[in-house]
Amino acid sequence: MSLGASHEAAGQALGYFQQCMRALAELGKRASVDPAVVLRLEVLDDIDFNSGGSASELLQTKHHLGETEKVTAKSVDFWRTMNVWMDLSLDERPLLRMVTTQIADEDLGLLRPGADRDSPEALRRIVEAASASGNKKSQPWRDRFLQLDAVDQLELVDRIVIDDATPSASGLDSELIQTFRYAVTPGKEKAFLALLKGWWAGIAVRLLDRTLPAVTGNDLAVEVADIVDQLRLDNLPVDPDVRQRFDESITEAYKDRQFVQQLLWVALDRERLWKAIRDYHRSYSQRSFWLRYQLVGEQELDRFAFKLYDEWEQVFDAEVGRALDGGRTAEEVGQEIMSQLARTSRARLRDRFDEPWFNRGMFQALADGELGYRIGWHPDFQSRLEGLLTGATV
Repeated sequence: MSLGASHEAAGQALGYFQQCMRALAELGKRASVDPAVVLRLEVLDDIDFNSGGSASELLQTKHHLGETEKVTAKSVDFWRTMNVWMDLSLDERPLLRMVTTQIADEDLGLLRPGADRDSPEALRRIVEAASASGNKKSQPWRDRFLQLDAVDQLELVDRIVIDDATPSASGLDSELIQTFRYAVTPGKEKAFLALLKGWWAGIAVRLLDRTLPAVTGNDLAVEVADIVDQLRLDNLPVDPDVRQRFDESITEAYKDRQFVQQLLWVALDRERLWKAIRDYHRSYSQRSFWLRYQLVGEQELDRFAFKLYDEWEQVFDAEVGRALDGGRTAEEVGQEIMSQLARTSRARLRDRFDEPWFNRGMFQALADGELGYRIGWHPDFQSRLEGLLTGATV
């Protein structure tokens, strides 16, 4: 791929990303006023809003990288958008918005919202530009517009709103924070956005592949309330990436780790082995998320690790003691220790954060020697670890 093609592909990808995040910002602005408002992607337009059973507003999003020329009544972007809007039935009268990162010139600036808006004068200048432009790409669209009668031209232009100089894909976070300011706890803005955007990314994919026909303002309000609840002092959020599906391929990255060797010492079957590794991966990723957004501190994790160690110690001592009289193999004892801790662990990092996979994964982290503690499953795990670390046969 050439440098130019690579740059163009990156620009297109950012444009799609900006469209999805713009949809989130726009829905957020409307949800508090009209919870029943319905949003769709790539149906009637890039973004469309439905209220009361009919389209109330269509949005075309235009994203440009770096310094760009102004958007004018001769721009291809403008006429491509006009061509889409001219496909609408004349009986449909939704608001038509062009949301662009460019700055509008003085002609299209007449269609900005506000007191200086002047649709008739904007129409005169658009007709003039359409007649004067020599751009071959936009010519079919300009000709189509010029063939409309004057009443239809004014009716179309009067419904157009130009939102120019809007944030680029990389600058939308500040707008999203402002939109959801009412819900965000000071100091937790970045974590809130990460959780909201993670949820929205999944929603956007489903909207685009049509497994989800639409999303409402109420859907967004419910999710925002849930995120706010997760960020309370007695709770913690789950990183959206942790919820993705994993398969056995994840074991390859951890095959040389000590906690995996400990799992092999108790002869876990293949299915339970990779799921234990998955628990560790999820737990590690979740801790990294919390630390990155300063939702937990190292001391809090240390206290939690001590609680887990204490639980393990009680179960380990009891099961190893029973093994002396029970005739069980060392592997069976180790498996029972793991199973019992998975069933009975009551330690909580926060009072209302209760995700069993997190505790299971944290036990594996301690089996790897993390957080200053060392646990194991095999009754002789300590001597085996010493042999492993010194290179002796175990």
